[in-house]
Amino acid sequence: MVKNKEIFPREGAFIMGRVVDIQAQYIYVDLPDYDGLPSEEIARGMIHISEISSRWVKNIRSIVRIGQRLVLRVVKVVPDKGQIDLSLRRVNSAQKVLIAKEHKYANKFEVLLQFLTETEGIDLTLDQAYELIGWPIKEQFDLYQEAVEALKEGGQEILDELNNVSEDIRKAFLKVVDENVEISTVSIKGKLKLMNKSGDGITKIKDTLNEIIKLIEKPKPTRKIDLLYLGAPFYKLEIISKDYLDAENILSDAIEVLENTTQQNNGSFEFIRD
Repeated sequence: MVKNKEIFPREGAFIMGRVVDIQAQYIYVDLPDYDGLPSEEIARGMIHISEISSRWVKNIRSIVRIGQRLVLRVVKVVPDKGQIDLSLRRVNSAQKVLIAKEHKYANKFEVLLQFLTETEGIDLTLDQAYELIGWPIKEQFDLYQEAVEALKEGGQEILDELNNVSEDIRKAFLKVVDENVEISTVSIKGKLKLMNKSGDGITKIKDTLNEIIKLIEKPKPTRKIDLLYLGAPFYKLEIISKDYLDAENILSDAIEVLENTTQQNNGSFEFIRD
């Protein structure tokens, strides 16, 4: 269960639900992330048999089971009645992966707030932590994953924007984030041979290396370029990023810099990827 600022999901949203009842024509699904009506413990939605699959369904139980967690799309919401119509067939495989991942990070975000409330000297309930820190931070990001990773990479700057948060709470929350959030990274490594035999060749080589380093304007542990001198004319080049596509793009930019600068400076280079 993840706390949500709204008591009902919005139409068109992708959400997580848990199957609690299967009837001939309907599946009933609990939505633990939403409070629903005051008379309900949590919100509940239903999936009509026509919204289960794009194919004809003879037996609903062959597709879903009690207790199963599903990624669903909200088709219709009638707040006064607590009615939430859902669809399973309108969710593709990529959306299922994305929403399941986002829900995991939403849980992580809530755990961080819960740890804050359990910190010695901090007198906050979970609801108060959400109002003071949680919602103001989440409003700055589209996804919970972005929020959690941004807190790890630059939490001080984010919290400095929250004027109503005391210094004690800021320090405590930053400590919680530092101790409980790890961001996985990938790296591309290789040996760079860079030569320039002109009179000011060393200066030109240094300028080329600086141009490569400057490809990332604001380097951080999860996105940076490392260059290590191995002994003339060799350097170790390592690109670190959160995903391979970004790392490959950075490498491509670095190769372009090498091609342009060595051509202009009458130098030469060779990159041997590990």
